[in-house]
Amino acid sequence: MKFKTNAIIGLIFLGLLGFVYFYEIIGGDQRRQEAEKSKRLLDFTEGHVRRLALGRGDTSIVLQKGTDGWRLSSPVVDRADQEAVERYLRNLGESEREKTVVDNASVTGAEAAKYALDAPRLTIELETEDGEKQEVKWGADSPTDRFTYAQIGGANPEIFVVRAWRFDNLDKSLFDFRDRKVLAFAKDEVVELRRKGPDGEFVLVRDQETWQMRQPVSALADGDAVNALLNKIDTSEIEAFIDEGPDQEALKAYGFGPHKTELTMLVGPDKVEKRLVIGGDNGQGSFYARDASRPQVFLLDSTLVQQAVKDANALRDKKPLRFDKDSITEIALGKQGKQVFAAAKDTAGIWDLTDPPGREGKSWKLNSLLGDLNQLEVVGFAGEVPEGAVLTLVIALTGDGKDSLVISVHQVDGVSYLRQEGDPAVYIMDAEDFAEFDLGLEDVAQAPPKPADSAGGADGG
Repeated sequence: MKFKTNAIIGLIFLGLLGFVYFYEIIGGDQRRQEAEKSKRLLDFTEGHVRRLALGRGDTSIVLQKGTDGWRLSSPVVDRADQEAVERYLRNLGESEREKTVVDNASVTGAEAAKYALDAPRLTIELETEDGEKQEVKWGADSPTDRFTYAQIGGANPEIFVVRAWRFDNLDKSLFDFRDRKVLAFAKDEVVELRRKGPDGEFVLVRDQETWQMRQPVSALADGDAVNALLNKIDTSEIEAFIDEGPDQEALKAYGFGPHKTELTMLVGPDKVEKRLVIGGDNGQGSFYARDASRPQVFLLDSTLVQQAVKDANALRDKKPLRFDKDSITEIALGKQGKQVFAAAKDTAGIWDLTDPPGREGKSWKLNSLLGDLNQLEVVGFAGEVPEGAVLTLVIALTGDGKDSLVISVHQVDGVSYLRQEGDPAVYIMDAEDFAEFDLGLEDVAQAPPKPADSAGGADGG
């Protein structure tokens, strides 16, 4: 009898546990999910929306999702800002009803007009992949401005309130949805960059980890400067759209004539062309521009234009003396046709003078000279050494393999022009840098030892 009673009590206990688990825990989660779902403004999954439309007074903004993402189809046909559309749908999906003001049975035309829902200031429509359509209308703000009146279209037209800041996040203009990138391209995949225009032409080609200038001269380019220009183009945004479909006369008026500047990028292994065309300025600090793949004329910030029209030399490498300073074993320096000193480095890395003989060298000073040469940044470029310039300084560096680097400096009118053997370029040096290289014997030689006093001198006679 006692066993039977215990068994019955055990079954009742198990039943209670099952009730608690299925009703309170499982059922509680389901009820919470249903309650949260019932509070949502619209019930949809972001990734399943294929059409989004906003009615703002007499303006209708329509976006369609295709295989290449979101595009605007009205009032203009253009690329959409993918992140902006996704962010909008996320905000819409997170919007909740706070309180019902007028239930379904009581809604009349007069009630809708009372809350400015007869002529809503914003209507949002969306359509999902299965063809389901949903709509929400937005009317006036509440007297406290904390809420906005809203109404769902369809069979349940109750009027309710939503937090006013939610409405502010959803009340977007056409410009908010437009792709505002000046030019869409993958900057890390650019293999060639060209410029044509009144400020001169240049051609830059990526060579693995470096950039080479092919025009107007063949030279190493400044990789940091080239990447800075590409990054500026990539991150710049359109300030305003000016003309959606200009004709040839309008294009001329915007400055897209003979004085326009074109920046062309070849991207990826297929060298897909991306081209930015810059026209005239609008008189207010911005410039008219076009992406050659889009019909619109838009405004650019002047900071991008300033970088785009710089002299080609601004993109040239300004460190002409590239060598492994640790591999240099011999240094010779001459001035005006005469050798000032020569030095050699032993296997321990210690420098000593070989000319003139009998003088010990300052090893630290010679290492400093190599470091200064290796880090030299020139301040400009010249087409050739000017007539009348005097050869002032020659430095010859010899490496382990006996390969030599010969550097010469000519001067005229206080300007120093540097050249190196095997390089046709002429570089302009800063005066302070020249002074660092213009060394004399006493700069690199230890002071000679003082002669020892003679015994006779010590005895006084």
